[in-house]
Amino acid sequence: MFMVGREEQLKVLNGYYGSDKNNLTVLYGRRRIGKTALIKEFAGDKRYIYFNAAPAAYFDLLEGFIRCVREQLEGFEATGDYADIFREIILRQEEPALFVFEEFQNIVRADASFMGAIAAMVRGNLGEGKVMVILASSSVLWVENSMVKSIGSAAYSINAFLKLKELGYADMVGMFPEMGARNSLYMYAVTGGVPGYLAAWDDGADVKSNICRLFLEDTGPFRKEAELFVKEEFRETGVYRTILGCLAAGMNKLNDIHTYTGYGRDKISVYLNNLIERELAEKIFSYESGDSRNVKKGLYRIKDDLIGFWFRFIYPYSGITDCTQAELFYDKYIEPGLDDFALEAFIRIAGEFLQIMNDAGRLALRGEYKGRWYGKSGDVHIIYDDGENAVIGQAYAGKEPVGKDEFDRLRENVSLAGANAVQYFLFSAGGFDGELMKLQGEKLILIGIDDL
Repeated sequence: MFMVGREEQLKVLNGYYGSDKNNLTVLYGRRRIGKTALIKEFAGDKRYIYFNAAPAAYFDLLEGFIRCVREQLEGFEATGDYADIFREIILRQEEPALFVFEEFQNIVRADASFMGAIAAMVRGNLGEGKVMVILASSSVLWVENSMVKSIGSAAYSINAFLKLKELGYADMVGMFPEMGARNSLYMYAVTGGVPGYLAAWDDGADVKSNICRLFLEDTGPFRKEAELFVKEEFRETGVYRTILGCLAAGMNKLNDIHTYTGYGRDKISVYLNNLIERELAEKIFSYESGDSRNVKKGLYRIKDDLIGFWFRFIYPYSGITDCTQAELFYDKYIEPGLDDFALEAFIRIAGEFLQIMNDAGRLALRGEYKGRWYGKSGDVHIIYDDGENAVIGQAYAGKEPVGKDEFDRLRENVSLAGANAVQYFLFSAGGFDGELMKLQGEKLILIGIDDL
């Protein structure tokens, strides 16, 4: 089930395996994104050597790898360094030799010889047999910013990079076809489409039961997930927790965080950049066409949905979670703000829909996605612009029907944004009132959550 949305990557890996050339692929993505599941699906019908490298000294890692090889290859008794082991494995393989190293950055950091041996094997210097190597990593920042420098000339032997990203809403719904539309929205908002989080979600239970079980109960698998994530990535965990707490509470400007914390602006800027590099936060930029005085600038927000959920709802009350019944905690601290939290996810869902419509030429114009307008009087969520005219998308995640008043406010903000709207798409999780429904036509398309 959890290969939904990974068909293209699976096809790519099988293509490399079926080729007559040696291959070295770097597969990476954040924790729980589905790297191991993809590897198992790809390698399940093949003979392969697998090693998951935990942080350790170089000799422990080498001995651990040798032990794993002996478990996977009957009668294997070779010793030596990585090159010796690789050479012996290639000699024994009657079919392409497939090697999988998870969290390979831990070996690279401990042993400079590892990547040299990998490169020599891929170049055919350790034997004539066909070889395919998958190096997997959860350290996105290291792969994208430090890996090439760390491995030197061995980088020239890499044939491909595959980065696994979060699943889109359509793929997620395909995994849980029986789940109701609003529960699907909440699940997407909380998990962000990360397969490892989706796997823990019970599609037979409502959102309250899932959140209580996953986040609030003593044995909940995500009870400490955000804290562990921050601890793994940063040394000054207290500072980063505070800054993430500020962002989750709506303090989206550097000066807001400075006023609340007293931290120096330069210090905050460094910490925000570190969060951005690790894809936990992002700096957001507004569509600008009208008067810039109407635009909010210098905004930051949490990018990772589950981290955002935890810091918005759990972190402020973490001092009482242990002594508060899960259901009561949910009712008092989570449920009142859940629709507001789900809005960002609903905007992304609406964006997926409009992207499909634009690609199919079914909008009033063939334009480019220009982003979002962050106005002082309110936001315009989605703007497609061809240079002259615009198609506007706006999402409403609340339970109340959207009416003409909301549409009028949107049109005022579109005017302030300087966009010449020729078509509007309104997306509502709570439906639309009768007055607004009378206005729908080619220039105003109303889409309920059940239509997505």
